[in-house]
Parts: sequence; structure tokens; C-alpha cells
Amino acid sequence: MPSRRELLGMSTSSDGPNWSEFQWSRIFGFIGGVSVTVLYFWVNLFQYMSDCAAAAIGSVPVGFLLYSFSSQSWQTCMKIAVGTAIGTGLGAYFWVTCRDLFS
Repeated sequence: MPSRRELLGMSTSSDGPNWSEFQWSRIFGFIGGVSVTVLYFWVNLFQYMSDCAAAAIGSVPVGFLLYSFSSQSWQTCMKIAVGTAIGTGLGAYFWVTCRDLFS
């Protein structure tokens, strides 16, 4: 039995791109990651916040960019970004604390 597409004479191949096949969440993740990175360097949060918080916030664009370039789920990329933020924040805190103790 012929399909409806064959009966109507519709061609099976499209002339343009199939927009539903694009992974829009990953594309928007890339655009968001680049935008937040530019904003992070443009605002220079180290002037307005403590070193620990400003360093930790820097991992937000890393999470967006990781999601856009990898095949991992957004939950996994979020866990990596939060872990990086905690590690970077604690590292910056101990760097500032130990630098003040030994100088």
C-alpha cells in the first residue's frame, strides 16, 4: 500500500535544512557561554566582590561551554560546573588566607 506522501506526490528529500534536527539547547548553551564569558571579563567582578566569589562565578561560562561542546547531559555539566566553582572558590579563599598568614 503506498504511503500518503507517495499518493500526494510529495518528495521525501527536503531542499533546505531540517531545523528540528538541530540541537538548539546546545547551540544556545554555546551562545550563553560566550556571552557570559565576555560579560565576566567586561564587568571585572574582582573589583566589586571578594576574590573567592569572583573566581567561583567564573565557572558558570565553563559549564555552558562544556554543555555545548560535549555529549553529556545538562545535569552532568551542571555538577561539573558547581564542583569547579566550589573548588575554585575554596582555592581562592585559602590562597588569600595563607598569603596573609605568611606575609
